[in-house]
Amino acid sequence: MVADDAIKARRHAREIVGEMRRRGMTVPPLYARMAHEFEDLVQSGDYAAWVTAKQHPTRVEGQRRRADSFDLGKPSRRHAAAWDAPLAATPRAVSG
Repeated sequence: MVADDAIKARRHAREIVGEMRRRGMTVPPLYARMAHEFEDLVQSGDYAAWVTAKQHPTRVEGQRRRADSFDLGKPSRRHAAAWDAPLAATPRAVSG
């Protein structure tokens, strides 16, 4: 299996080669070779195996959330008083 940085470099070279060819530019031999090596990785299935190995499993229901997750849902009890405070302080129309 090829190292992570090498796969990323070959994938980037393929993108550059595609853009250069689209613009009608001359492609340097180094980039053409790296792009070809990336295509070989794709055809052999090694790239798909690398992508699969790098994917993280999705959160299963019941697991704790990561600390950096952000939820705009209902506030916790600790913050509920502060959440509702502006509503409690609004003056009510007096019918009369």
